[in-house]
Amino acid sequence: MIEVMVVDDEWYNLEEVSEFIEKTDSFHVVGKYQNPLKALAEAVHICPQVVFIDIELPEMDGITLAEKLLELNSSMMIVFITSYNQYAVQAFDLNAIDYILKPIKKERFNRMVEKIKNEINFRSQYISNNLKIKALEELVVTIGEIPVKWQRTKAKEVFAYLLMHHGSYVHKEKIIENLWPNHEPEKALQILQTSICKIRNLFSQIKNVVKLEYSSNGYCLFIEEGECDYFQIQTALSNYKNHDKTTYDGVEKAGVIFRRGLLTDEGYLWSLEKEQQLREALLMNLNEIMHIYLNEGSQHKFTRVLKIIIKLDSFAENADSILPMLYELSNAGKIEKSYLKSIIQFCEQYNLNLKDLENYETHLSEREIQVLRLLSQGMTRREIADQLYFSVSSVKKHMESIYRKLGVNNKISAVQKAQKIRII
Repeated sequence: MIEVMVVDDEWYNLEEVSEFIEKTDSFHVVGKYQNPLKALAEAVHICPQVVFIDIELPEMDGITLAEKLLELNSSMMIVFITSYNQYAVQAFDLNAIDYILKPIKKERFNRMVEKIKNEINFRSQYISNNLKIKALEELVVTIGEIPVKWQRTKAKEVFAYLLMHHGSYVHKEKIIENLWPNHEPEKALQILQTSICKIRNLFSQIKNVVKLEYSSNGYCLFIEEGECDYFQIQTALSNYKNHDKTTYDGVEKAGVIFRRGLLTDEGYLWSLEKEQQLREALLMNLNEIMHIYLNEGSQHKFTRVLKIIIKLDSFAENADSILPMLYELSNAGKIEKSYLKSIIQFCEQYNLNLKDLENYETHLSEREIQVLRLLSQGMTRREIADQLYFSVSSVKKHMESIYRKLGVNNKISAVQKAQKIRII
């Protein structure tokens, strides 16, 4: 039998829902409460598999109660009870297994029962817990080769943010400030709470591998095992020692997989700082390794590392400082000239392009520069439209024009280039 708890402050609704549950051949009510605080305290001992919760409760609303129950047991399934259809969106933001409207209809209730039974069967048949996280370019998470379906982007962004702070508690106010700076605090807190609950539900079948803990108003994500390209880069950087050549390979591999950057396809502006930190650390270590190989006269190894450096986007920024060294190498004949010539041409062309970029500000209209500045603050198209008093489609057209003029294809690249040439 599936053990169920029911929480509703109105006794007649409490009894009605309990009666519906007991009439099934699969569910058994192990606790029913009008007081949400008492229900939370008893849940520790009862450990229900499913909890039916009225959204509008005194002392503690149903969504907050659901979050606290999932902190106790992330595999717990939540069904919301409500008289108002508009709460359905909030229910699914929280990743509740289902919601039912009052007055309860038997046919709808039975469909919900089957949905819960199917979910429990699915979880019991789940075999592989192998976790893989890909955070470079875009965030892709798989469990046993099955992709995690985020459904709503807020939970995905919260997971990505906490992944970047893996093992460290981040105060909820800091999360809100970085992710949704333009939202009202109360609304942003609600988004965060529902996102946290959704994440816990998504990983409930491997809760010993993916742990999302809460303490002192802060959240912390722990990944106990599995593969993650972001962790691979961090490990390579932390293990690197210039006197230990066994650590060089890890840094070189990290440089190869980091080519297109961190979460670049997701468009998270808050990730730019972390990406820049990793890129600068990789370039510093790779440059050090390259010079060691150069001094040793190891042409093949020097060339291999140089190719990795070139393919890191930010290398172009070092073109001006590295050109004298390349000219010297070319004159000394230490490196294959055909390859070295192509590198020198690349650096020289970049310097010319950089000078041309200085004229971009005059090519961008005043309105486009305003859009860029708001974009750099993390605003959405809708928020920019509201701020500048024109339509979302107009914002889209301005952004397309900005991308074309700056020679980029996404907002992160646009913001980075605008910062480089000091437009914003």
